[in-house]
Amino acid sequence: MGFSTVLIISLAAGVILIVGGGLMMYMGNLVKSAYEIKVQINTEVEERLGKMGEDLDKKSRWIKRDLLEEIEKIKANMHAENAAKVGELLTPLLARIETLEAALKNERADWNKAVESDRAMLTNLDNRVKALTKQIKGGDATGEPAAKPTPPAAGAPAAGAAPAPAPAPAKPATAAPVSQTLQEF
Repeated sequence: MGFSTVLIISLAAGVILIVGGGLMMYMGNLVKSAYEIKVQINTEVEERLGKMGEDLDKKSRWIKRDLLEEIEKIKANMHAENAAKVGELLTPLLARIETLEAALKNERADWNKAVESDRAMLTNLDNRVKALTKQIKGGDATGEPAAKPTPPAAGAPAAGAAPAPAPAPAKPATAAPVSQTLQEF
């Protein structure tokens, strides 16, 4: 092998090394620029994702505020409707309660009248019994048979008997309050 062959082989090896080194540097630059592009894309994506997150937060707050306003409106409408319905239901109920109270007062007045008439009748009967007892005892004390007394007319005191005392006025019954009456049920 001669000097020229070694020189050609050396030159070829040098060219290959230079071309290989150039390719390696070129590949290194490509990798470096690809990495820089990747980093730049990642930062842009993160920035855009952050902006999108902020926009979504703003929109969600707006939506939440709008929903709360709508809920408040719905609540107000429901309260108004409920109040109207309660008023509609309460009016006939209160009228019915008032009629029942009036009927109860009338019934109590009738009962009081009946009790007073019964008391007067009992007092009258008691006076008649006392008068009859006195007549019977009066006839036994003298030894003579007692005459059969004739019953006095209704409402008139017996003969010889003291006039019937006037019945004591009864205390008027007071009606129980509606709330108490309703609570008893």
